[in-house]
Amino acid sequence: MNINKIILYIILAVISFGIYANSLDNDFVFDDESVIVGYAPLQDLSSIPKFFTAEEGFHKVIGRYYRPVVSTTYALDYAIWGLKPYGFHLTNIIIHTIATLLLLLILIKLFSEYKYGQISSFSGALIFAVHPIHTEAISWVSGRTDSLVTLFIFLSFLFYIKYLESENSNKYLIISLFAYLLALLSKEMAVTFPVILFMFDFVYRGKNFEWIKRNILSYVYFTVLTILFILIRFYILRNIVDRTNYFYFHGKDFMTVLYTMIQTIPVYFRLLFVPVNLLYHYNGILPDSSSLTDMRTLLSLIFLVILIFVAIITFRKQSIISFSIIFFLISLLPVMNIIPTMNFMAERFLYLTSFLISLLIAYYFSVYLNNKNKNIILGVSVIVTVIFGYLTFQRNYDWKTNDTLYSTAEGRDGNVLLVNMGNIYANKQNYTEAEKRYKRAIEIRDNSVLAHHNLGLIYLIRGSLDSAEIEIKKGLAIDSLAPDGYLQLSNIYQQQGRIREAITMLEKLQSFSPDYRGSANLLASLQMQLNSGKTEPGKMNDGKSYNPAFLENRSLQYYRSQKYEDAIKDLEELIKINPESRSGYYNNIALCYEGMKQPSKAKEFYQKAFDADNKNVNSISGLANI
Repeated sequence: MNINKIILYIILAVISFGIYANSLDNDFVFDDESVIVGYAPLQDLSSIPKFFTAEEGFHKVIGRYYRPVVSTTYALDYAIWGLKPYGFHLTNIIIHTIATLLLLLILIKLFSEYKYGQISSFSGALIFAVHPIHTEAISWVSGRTDSLVTLFIFLSFLFYIKYLESENSNKYLIISLFAYLLALLSKEMAVTFPVILFMFDFVYRGKNFEWIKRNILSYVYFTVLTILFILIRFYILRNIVDRTNYFYFHGKDFMTVLYTMIQTIPVYFRLLFVPVNLLYHYNGILPDSSSLTDMRTLLSLIFLVILIFVAIITFRKQSIISFSIIFFLISLLPVMNIIPTMNFMAERFLYLTSFLISLLIAYYFSVYLNNKNKNIILGVSVIVTVIFGYLTFQRNYDWKTNDTLYSTAEGRDGNVLLVNMGNIYANKQNYTEAEKRYKRAIEIRDNSVLAHHNLGLIYLIRGSLDSAEIEIKKGLAIDSLAPDGYLQLSNIYQQQGRIREAITMLEKLQSFSPDYRGSANLLASLQMQLNSGKTEPGKMNDGKSYNPAFLENRSLQYYRSQKYEDAIKDLEELIKINPESRSGYYNNIALCYEGMKQPSKAKEFYQKAFDADNKNVNSISGLANI
């Protein structure tokens, strides 16, 4: 049963694109704000060579990573679209569409000799196109690392198959190696691909050692390329210090890492086949384990042993099952924290791994589909595809804004989930609920800088300056380069009249993050205040209010006491003193006018806030609500 391939490709492309079309209206969310929006070098095409030499790149904003190809795609997006999320989401969908089409080409190559090989391959690729587990990698701009590395791995795999079919034509091998290099430069997890190729030949295709010996050079080329990449990466990043305090298992022994990570294997397996109850972040979602007597660990180990046993007994007669299990385990090996990372687990890591689902569907449909059962089997396939498609389409909406995303995990006990929900409550001035979540996040993982700093902010708002100082210092002990910590400590010291210490904090801040949030002007005003002589907190010797921290705190107290006009006076003074931060001050003036039931004035100042900083999401929200 053959259908025109062009028709299959067009249908698959339309579905792959269409299922994610509703994500085009999504904002930048979560890490997008630091990785893309807040990282200025992406806004200059001249930075592209620097991504490859590591003068710029991921390691500057999120960790000791070397992913120049991904950074290059972000820079190209900005060159075309500016900071409009639409364009970045469009690129993500295009990457997914291309990856899906490459998968279809691979499956057709593998199963074209079967009567129903084409439609079986299409069914397998279609499941990949609509699988809900892919939403993080596509609906989230920063998830691009996983879809892009998969695209290049599929491309490399396709040309490797062509190389084998063409009696070892070197041009196909060269293309395959080049695509693999692009995969390595997109994400480090590609390093296991040479092992997958070997297992494809040895396990899936059942080639003997004599054949392997004759083809040994191809494995050598892939292995040498991998080693060269690792050495070059090490050399390029040699002066970049790992921020080890951010590692998920920081301070934990190897057995704790091993026993805890084993628990992720059945979770990953379940997500592949039953993709429901999805989470945008998994840190802290499962408890640490340091013993095999832990029932969750023991059951997970039993599950792993069963998987390995099934892979062994199916090696000869059902090699497709054996290869799929091996692919599952090997593709996830780089993210199992053998080499420490900041993540416990993530759904986007399954983007590549889900290849095995498509492979199994294409194989078993090709082998067992016949004239008698084809309507039933294809009917069930359509039903599953529709269900998966619906789940994916709905999940895309969850990734629309930070609030919609974070709210999906309300009630779940992960440390990042709790911090983000705490932020939502704090933004609504429900500080009691926010405090509960920050404290629980710290109980789960004490190395959460944001949990400590945000808890410190709540204490600061309440006027508990000593408690605020303690929490913020705890955050800085975890990450001495966290800029907000120095800014917050400076605020505290200003309110306590400790101006010299406030200046010291701001000077440290300038040394690694110059003029962070207008801090250079604040530093200059404090130095002027110190040199002029100070009579009381918040006053110059002429009696004029001048201390920004004092005015910020007082305006907040006026607002909470519904003394809106007094709050506005302080905020207007703050705009004169610290114009770099005027967007936030305009936003607060708008809130005061809302409290005074003057929506037109509120709208005017929300617009001023937006004009001063079009990334001010609070001003956008305010304009939308009026």
